[in-house]
Amino acid sequence: MHPQISILVKLQNMDLSIEKVEGSREEYPQRIELMKAELEGRRKTTDAERDKLEALEKERRVKERGLEQEIEGIKKSEERLQTVKTNREYQAALKEIALAKELIGKNEEDILNILEELEVLRKELKEKEKNLNVTCREFERENKELTEKLKKFEKQLSTKKKSREKLLSEVDSEKLKMYENIKDRRQGIAVVSVKDGSCQGCYMDIPPQLYNEVQKGTDLIACPNCNRILYWTNKQ
Repeated sequence: MHPQISILVKLQNMDLSIEKVEGSREEYPQRIELMKAELEGRRKTTDAERDKLEALEKERRVKERGLEQEIEGIKKSEERLQTVKTNREYQAALKEIALAKELIGKNEEDILNILEELEVLRKELKEKEKNLNVTCREFERENKELTEKLKKFEKQLSTKKKSREKLLSEVDSEKLKMYENIKDRRQGIAVVSVKDGSCQGCYMDIPPQLYNEVQKGTDLIACPNCNRILYWTNKQ
């Protein structure tokens, strides 16, 4: 095999390895953001449930104070019954008491409904808070793991890029330019082997004479179909 091709094969393997590590490295921040979004969603849902519960508690207290005032009003109206002097005043007081009792009945029913709703909301809030705590713990754990993996990827990339720089220094500038141009046009694969007379990049047969030249390895030869650099190894 031509020495330069051997280096280009190593360079391509290194580039593919770097691309794979970079792809994995990019995946982890996305996963972290997705987990953050899920956590924030659960937190907002829980906060909304808590706000709803607090508003309902406030409504219950307001109605209970109103109920106390209405009961006190009935007591005063009943006391006035003892002092009225005319039947007209007596009937008016009775009507006032009846209306107050009707209002009390409605308020008592409203309070009971609120208490039932509060019981349901407390259970739902408790479950949501439990789920939120679980999500928080999962996020902290996974975020720590992914952050550690990202550090490892950064270290791997640094090592691989240094190795790549060393390989670049060993490649002829014209051949490197050829490699880079083909790599850009052919989805990152610029150097491919020839097996049984076929290019392993496009899987097209190459002319027998060209195949012989590739086997000799005296120069860089491109596939006439896909233009990738060809090499041959007897370890096939």
